[in-house]
Amino acid sequence: MTGLVITLGMLAGFGGFLVVRGAVASPVRLSDALAALDRHPQLPQREESPAGLEGVGQRLHRRLRLPLSQEQQRLLNFQGRSVGDFFTEKLVWTFAGLLLPTVWALTQLVFGRNPGLLPFGVALLCAVVGYFVADLRLRSGAERHRSSAIDGIHSFFDLVVLERLANSSAAQATANAAAVSGAPLFRRISAGLERARMEQVQPWDELRRISAEWNVAELSDFADIMQLEEQGAGLADVLQARVRELRDAHLSRQKAEAQEASEAMSLWMTIPALLLGVALLTPALLTLLGPG
Repeated sequence: MTGLVITLGMLAGFGGFLVVRGAVASPVRLSDALAALDRHPQLPQREESPAGLEGVGQRLHRRLRLPLSQEQQRLLNFQGRSVGDFFTEKLVWTFAGLLLPTVWALTQLVFGRNPGLLPFGVALLCAVVGYFVADLRLRSGAERHRSSAIDGIHSFFDLVVLERLANSSAAQATANAAAVSGAPLFRRISAGLERARMEQVQPWDELRRISAEWNVAELSDFADIMQLEEQGAGLADVLQARVRELRDAHLSRQKAEAQEASEAMSLWMTIPALLLGVALLTPALLTLLGPG
């Protein structure tokens, strides 16, 4: 009877282990399998486990299945950061928010004072707030990094034109231009071109996928223009004209944003002038409204 109980206990423990193991295991993504069947597997976003705190953040994201939106992944790509680095920052801010009120409460206990339970509630609240600080910091620099990436793409187009004028093929000119810089977008373009070369296919579909992945529409236009080589079009002239159009559009957007910022600043600059005017008129108004 004792052996039967031990056997049943072992089976129950093993079943509990399998349940926990299945709960923390990373699910298989159907998109990867479908992409592999389509001969265009998705490039992993630094799936390797790095060492140090970055590795801790990577394992935390995998095992707890912490959410990461496509927009956040795109912003991380623009900044050249890994998923592990992002969740490591989340972990640091969360522990900072949790520990600071707790340390203050423990210090009060050491000096013989009773802090009550309020600091521990504040610690939980600060931990929740700290978890989202990394998201705010990620979004705060999004526009600056995107603007830098767009400027880099325009320089990339110029380099491709120079390579084409040097009688390089369209694919070779694109690869040489992408290899010039170590910026995150340039590295992604180089990786996509290398994969297309290994598969012995034209790289333009890969560039369109990168355009959708990074939300850079200019790169899709570039792929359409470069694909015209099959029809024997003069790519240098066409590409130069398109680059001028893209730069004019980018400059117009920047001017519009600068005008909006200037108008917003002018509104706040009028408030001190209004307060000064009220301060100067108040004594005279009080004199007129006072008893005669």
